[in-house]
Amino acid sequence: MQSNRLSRTALATATILSFVCGSIWGQGTLSWEDTLIDVDADFGQKEVNAYYAFTNNSDGPITIAETKTSCGCTVPSLEKDTYAPGESGKLLATFDIGNRIGKQHKEITVLTQEPSGSKSYTLTLNVDIPQLIQLKRRALLWRVDEAADTKDCEIVIHAKRPMDINQVVIKNSDLESSQFTFEIETLEPKHKFLLKITPKSTDTKVRETCFLSSPDDTEGALKNFPIYAWIR
Repeated sequence: MQSNRLSRTALATATILSFVCGSIWGQGTLSWEDTLIDVDADFGQKEVNAYYAFTNNSDGPITIAETKTSCGCTVPSLEKDTYAPGESGKLLATFDIGNRIGKQHKEITVLTQEPSGSKSYTLTLNVDIPQLIQLKRRALLWRVDEAADTKDCEIVIHAKRPMDINQVVIKNSDLESSQFTFEIETLEPKHKFLLKITPKSTDTKVRETCFLSSPDDTEGALKNFPIYAWIR
């Protein structure tokens, strides 16, 4: 019985010492306020900046040794690399929107040297980039010598950027010299349209690229949404 009591006492003492030593020698870590940030971008926005706040909760200095991203379009930056115990900082992740649209998922890997050893953290940035228009049936195709029937492309304008579609512009040409005729039908004002394209003839192979035009498109964004008419 005496032996069992001594064993239990020794175990309890070892547990307490382990806890105390852990506190003394800095078993803390780099603590992040958020590791996931969701951003809804605006129309015309060029880049997104996301800030990931952190605090050194250990008892020793922590050095951020390296940051890596899942895509070259995302660049992480810090004011400095090493943070004292209790010190806070922010990692800035700058995402270049470019011509991207829709939902974007990016990851930043942060590698640190901490009192307890090397650690790795993963930060996530989700960006939803609004798409100005959706083109349904973007490429209209005919075969040589098939019937010159009319085919159409449905156009849906984002609800936050309503605009009228009043004209079609031909790349490197004009409507008069085009091998196709174009008609725009309004299905819902400033929101939904139907572009009807009809070949003047299907005797020879032709490939044309056209763009929509609107007096409301002050930024020229419609040029990023070509529509293709091919006879092949």
